Amino acid sequence: MNNIKAKERLLTILIFFALVGLLIVVGYPIYRESLPSEVRFGVDKSYNTVPFYVALMDTTRNYFALEKVRAEFIEVTGDPLEGIKNGEYDVAVVPWYWLIISPSSNGDTVKAFGSLEIKSGRSLDAFIVPPESRITRLRDLSGKRLGYLARDEYFVNLIMTEMVEDLNLKRVEYVPMSVEEIGRAFEENKADVVYVLDPYRAYMLYSGNTVLAEGLASTYIIPNIPYGAVVMRKNFVTDEKRLAAIRVKNAVEAALAYLSRNPDVAKRYVLRLNNIPEEGELATNMRTPEFERLAEIGVKSIENLQTELVKRGIGTCGIKPAEFLFDKVNFAR
Repeated sequence: MNNIKAKERLLTILIFFALVGLLIVVGYPIYRESLPSEVRFGVDKSYNTVPFYVALMDTTRNYFALEKVRAEFIEVTGDPLEGIKNGEYDVAVVPWYWLIISPSSNGDTVKAFGSLEIKSGRSLDAFIVPPESRITRLRDLSGKRLGYLARDEYFVNLIMTEMVEDLNLKRVEYVPMSVEEIGRAFEENKADVVYVLDPYRAYMLYSGNTVLAEGLASTYIIPNIPYGAVVMRKNFVTDEKRLAAIRVKNAVEAALAYLSRNPDVAKRYVLRLNNIPEEGELATNMRTPEFERLAEIGVKSIENLQTELVKRGIGTCGIKPAEFLFDKVNFAR
């Protein structure tokens, strides 16, 4: 009799632990789904990271909140591609130029799930000169100081390499500047001409300066320019962070789609980020890039830029353009 009772107690204990195990197996995924995903975003004051701000701060949509993303914003102070490779943040927007040249680090590929593109019919860039400048044509750049935002140096290099040869320019001095310096470049006599993209193009015109030439990137590089790639490391999607990656992709894509339909919202956010007054005339003269979700990314434009870089001896064609992008199946639950 005692032997039977002992067996019954043992069976009861085994059933109890089996039920606990079943609850853990079934319940833990449900519990994990209920928790927010903590994700670090690299941000700056350009159009590139406006989708992140909209996803976080636009209270009428709350894309991050809806997707249970607890976002931490980290200011990008150097190369955003190196920052994401080094693990300083999980998601960032990097220049397509740098991603094409260096898509991987120690075998961990960086891939895009969104993009910003500058279309030839909506140029965001220009050479700006002060009022009453004696520089009236591009040939006058010989011997002059060209100011530009340090983060746009790759644009300037690609443009000027062609322009210098085309116009036989001599002794152009290149002056990299911060966002704060670029707006005072003429006032403090640090440059004779500046190369800027919106919102700084529109702001400098609003401040009384003059366009010397615009649409330079489309003229001297390729017509439609892949500008910013919204990226994550591939390992961020395939390991224990997969749920976070799916949530981020859904939230950021929603913001990209919203901005594509409402470019004035992008203008308003980028002006606020730069502490520029939201004047009607200024906003009217601003232009925005195309905001593209994963399925909308211009693969042909990426291919064209890659081909142009190879022609100039930069990078290789070893990676197909589509391989720079995540596939939709990467984000399947």
